[in-house]
Amino acid sequence: MQLRAAERLAPSPVVPDALVPMERLGPASAVATRTLEFLGRGINGRSMDMDRIDFAATRGTTEVWEVVNAEDTPHNFHVHDAQFQVLTVGGGPPPAALSGWKDTVYLPPHRPIRIALRFTDHSDPDVPYMYHCHLLWHEDTGMMGQFVVVEPGQSPGRPPRHGDHTGHD
Repeated sequence: MQLRAAERLAPSPVVPDALVPMERLGPASAVATRTLEFLGRGINGRSMDMDRIDFAATRGTTEVWEVVNAEDTPHNFHVHDAQFQVLTVGGGPPPAALSGWKDTVYLPPHRPIRIALRFTDHSDPDVPYMYHCHLLWHEDTGMMGQFVVVEPGQSPGRPPRHGDHTGHD
């Protein structure tokens, strides 16, 4: 592929003084607060298990998650299904770079990150979404968990069985 600029470029439009306003998710509207501690090769002392649902979030609700890197190893937190807003970093306000919608955030060692998430998408008590360290090696060694989004009043089900794969190439 070749990219060729025109001989004469048109001037760029002026950046507006204000961008599209963003609704802020406040912790007061949260129906649940969860703590996710990243330590060793697990989250909350557990390694990934495809046959386990770690928790359920209710569709149409907001939750606050406190995500903690409890060691000196770098971690990045990524969540499937829901974008989030960073509320605090180490107890203080987040820097400007973390003021928008996110799906991944760096976890500084020993400085909790509080995020607000709203669950608005597809719900199914048996089909989980994942949250995990976004460093491939950490994912591969089990630093992941699963949650389901359920309808109000619905309970989590069971994820599809992941049978025994021994003997398969």
